[in-house]
Amino acid sequence: MPTKLLKYLPIILLASSCTVALPEFQTAASLAPRENKLAVGGFSGRGLNASTGGVALYNRGLTNQLDLTTTTSISRLNIEQDNLRISAVLGPKWSTPNQKWALSAPMGAVYSETFNDIDAGYTYVFTPTLYRSWANESGVVTHTFFARSEAAYNVFRGRWLALVSGYGQQYETERLTHYISVSGSTNGPFYGIYFGYGISLKPLR
Repeated sequence: MPTKLLKYLPIILLASSCTVALPEFQTAASLAPRENKLAVGGFSGRGLNASTGGVALYNRGLTNQLDLTTTTSISRLNIEQDNLRISAVLGPKWSTPNQKWALSAPMGAVYSETFNDIDAGYTYVFTPTLYRSWANESGVVTHTFFARSEAAYNVFRGRWLALVSGYGQQYETERLTHYISVSGSTNGPFYGIYFGYGISLKPLR
């Protein structure tokens, strides 16, 4: 591999698949109006573009079928060079009347930096996500399948589209809600599988 390509490989990796790895700590159901939910956790991946970090998701109920959802994360790509990636996306999530299907449309930016090397700079992203959820008979466990696409632009790589799908499980206890998330991406050479775990307090008004 040419030396010049090796030099720019960290930039290419940092600028690729910026937010598709983030776990889903929510279901298709919307919150009640004026309810708030904050979920925090961590995630790690395996694959060419894998990263490890922490994530926080904040939802606020606007109507019975509409939430405002915000996701922020800080992570490190699993490569030898020291690096940092910070992402923040914000957007609405619409739920169907039966609360079993939902579509979110967050957009935002990702900042990536490789220390002692050329920075990857900012990547601007739009990440529509489709959810399908259903609960078990007791209502304690909720299963969710999700599919996400990421339209992105970076000054080094230009424009690209990434796809990811995954499964999430929400488990209710007396005071906490637990989330387990598994997702995978096979977008060109930038493939990976990711695992996430998070917790949240019960929604607050």
